[in-house]
Amino acid sequence: MFTENEILNQLRAATLSFGPETATVKCDLLVKASQIKFKKTTSILKYHDLLLFLSSYPESKQQLKLALDEMRRLVEAIKFLPDSKKEKLDLSGLAFTSTHGGFSISLIKWLLKEFPGTASIHSFDEEGIHPKEVLKHALGEMEFEIASDEKLKPGAWVAKASGTKNGTKQLQWIIQQFDKIAASDLIKDQLMESLKLYVTVEPKHENFSRSFGKPEQDKMFFHDKGILKKFDEHELINRKLPAPKKLSQQQKHEIINSSRVALCLLNRETDPVTYCNEDGLLYYELEHGLSIALFSMLPARRLPLESYIGFMMFKNGYPMAYGGGWVFGKRSLLGINIFEAFRGGESAFVFAQLLRSYKNAFGADYFEVEPYQFGKDNPEGLRSGAFWFYYRFGFRPVDEQLNKLATKESQRIQSEKGYRSPVSTLKLFTKGNVSVNFKGDQKPVNPSDISKYISNQIAKQFNGDRMAAEKWCNTKLKKELGISSKKLNLFYGLCLKTEKLSANDKAKFKKWILEKANDEFEYIKLCNQIKFNYTF
Repeated sequence: MFTENEILNQLRAATLSFGPETATVKCDLLVKASQIKFKKTTSILKYHDLLLFLSSYPESKQQLKLALDEMRRLVEAIKFLPDSKKEKLDLSGLAFTSTHGGFSISLIKWLLKEFPGTASIHSFDEEGIHPKEVLKHALGEMEFEIASDEKLKPGAWVAKASGTKNGTKQLQWIIQQFDKIAASDLIKDQLMESLKLYVTVEPKHENFSRSFGKPEQDKMFFHDKGILKKFDEHELINRKLPAPKKLSQQQKHEIINSSRVALCLLNRETDPVTYCNEDGLLYYELEHGLSIALFSMLPARRLPLESYIGFMMFKNGYPMAYGGGWVFGKRSLLGINIFEAFRGGESAFVFAQLLRSYKNAFGADYFEVEPYQFGKDNPEGLRSGAFWFYYRFGFRPVDEQLNKLATKESQRIQSEKGYRSPVSTLKLFTKGNVSVNFKGDQKPVNPSDISKYISNQIAKQFNGDRMAAEKWCNTKLKKELGISSKKLNLFYGLCLKTEKLSANDKAKFKKWILEKANDEFEYIKLCNQIKFNYTF
């Protein structure tokens, strides 16, 4: 009879192996594991993540069934764990285990609506602003006593003001008070953040978990021929995307919900996922059981010039990677995070599919990646040599001196057998971004440079008077295109030479600007059809 550690070690070794006999080996190990009652919480967590990988990278129907059956058995066992042990699985994302974190107003509202009775107040951080300082603006004028109470700590004050000790009802009360405050959503977000309020989620449904939190999947891909480690990156990145899948409103709802759950369990939020609705979603089914959801934000949340398009990558339906791209014209800043349980699979293939998706869906040819992705303040990224992962895809340091160093290091790796770049060298590369230009032509304009230019022009032309600058730009926009735009007026007015625009050009500009407040995906498409004649 195997012990917990023995079966886990054997299964871990087998999980990343693919070949003629590996499916049989995995099935045999899963059968043996089914005879073990896992008692240690560390073993439960390790076994769960192995099952998650086996369920998303199955070699056969039999292996998939065994993995899913074991996942079900494991989750059922978690329900009956003593509280002392179950608490050790908090923040793990396993089904029926608690999680907590600091979330935005929008995400809290979503939690209260989609998973009623599961979210409640956890605590207030001591460094946060006392809730009375924010919420007093929503109280009636005659409640000046409770609004100025100096004795009660945050939790006690909320209990008294809301009239309940129930954590869920207190959370609902706080959200109701925020709805009363006469301020923009962005200011309300900052006020909520200043409270440093932490929310506990105690799931009552298995879908709020990494174990089962996935949208419905039409079909499974079986890795009976192994996984892709070597492939033609250039061909894949340039391969035409399939048409976006036509989804029902229910399917869109499930994809958005599962993406929010996946991030919530990591105590993460990305704006495109949090502020997306069913109309702002594209979904592509790719090869090898991969699919990608692309999220655009509600109009009020969008950036003024770039399009922040978030993504969630799914592997046979399971959320397995997330991130986003900041797209403007042919340029995109890009970031990706692969969930820990899925590392060691087809990471290069997944990244190639990500580049393919943004290149083909949005017309981006130039990509830039920030240093955190390959090691800055990220020890794991340094140890793994993540810089060379990006180098494989043609990414090179933007800084000229770092680029020369990378070339020298690359040559040394190829010429000296067994040589690996020391961490000290890899740290040097994190001093700047890396980029790749698949067209190899002129480097696109960086929106950050445009922003700096606008600030300089306001100082230079209007003596820092931003109201005067906006008025002048709005007048120009109204006169030339017949429209107004809060987001793009300064860009159009200060950055573009528009004196010689034809009627056709003006029509394109007008449609492009209006789409910023309408369809973000159409805005991106039109952006690539316009030639910008800059004043700088």
